[in-house]
Amino acid sequence: MANDMLSHDQWIGHVASTFSNMTTTWRVIYALLGLWVLLTIAVKPGLFATQLISGLVYGMILVMIALGLTLILGLMGVINFAHGAFFMLGAYLAYAIVAQSGLSIWIALIAAPIGVGVLGVLVERFLLRRLYGTEPINGLLLTFGLALMIEESIRFIWGSSPMSYSADILTEPVPLLVTQIAGIRVFTTIVGIISVTAIYLLIVRTDFGLSIRAGVQDPEMTELVGENLPIKFTFLFFIGSALAGLAGVLRGAETGIDPGMASLFIILVFVVIVVGGIGSFFGSVAGGLLIGTAMFLVPTMLNTLATTTGISWINLQGVRRVVPFVVMIVVLLARPRGLFGEEGFLE
Repeated sequence: MANDMLSHDQWIGHVASTFSNMTTTWRVIYALLGLWVLLTIAVKPGLFATQLISGLVYGMILVMIALGLTLILGLMGVINFAHGAFFMLGAYLAYAIVAQSGLSIWIALIAAPIGVGVLGVLVERFLLRRLYGTEPINGLLLTFGLALMIEESIRFIWGSSPMSYSADILTEPVPLLVTQIAGIRVFTTIVGIISVTAIYLLIVRTDFGLSIRAGVQDPEMTELVGENLPIKFTFLFFIGSALAGLAGVLRGAETGIDPGMASLFIILVFVVIVVGGIGSFFGSVAGGLLIGTAMFLVPTMLNTLATTTGISWINLQGVRRVVPFVVMIVVLLARPRGLFGEEGFLE
């Protein structure tokens, strides 16, 4: 991730070069996909716009979770399988604040991410710090067990039934061209953009980010010049965990919460990271938006194809759950390291 931050223009050039050098077969495939999209827009413009917006908002949630995980993985080398549980915990803390305590969603948007971030600090300080420099599988197993503990604790405290909490004024619809979008979705998009920008500036434009990246490249030399890397890594873990908690608050406000949301999203987020490139900041953003958009547009495009061609055997049930993995396979066939991946990152 350090190299990703320092030379993102070069990575964009790499991706552009990959697509410019693609075979004729891939060019034909992309041309057909483009025509398919145009057909869908022509036949169902309103539905296409609605699904596109839904996909971008869903993708922004994936981006926020993936960015937190990428910070931890790309700069600290820890595969944090409990990140999905942090996301879910943020949603349940928001439920406790809004639905059980009667406080505003605005308080939950601040308090819940901080609470999740503090838990992340405790996990890093007392558990993961002992595993730095060891095999990645050790951290994976530890955080997998931690994820199960958090999930079962949530079931014990709040039960297994789906629940919801109000987002106050964020439920008002906002008109947008040929469709309307719920206020919470607009707010989620704005928060996501601000989060991405803030993290990029923190890592690239500040002394804190410079010392973190230097510590990844040469930790011994960085500590010799007086930098306290353990404290800075702990703060970085706080940011990554809090970002997952914030995504949980926003997602829970829109769709409700249940104990299964962690398992669903952690799988999708790992797909996002593989598609974008392991440890890549820009890959997390591109991968999240690509997966989110594809999950909503592909079923719509298949529906349009079935309608216009009369092919009744196309089964649209469950297509959305398969789409992320199909996208991952296609991307890895074209670029095995992902869109912005670095060769040998985990070696």
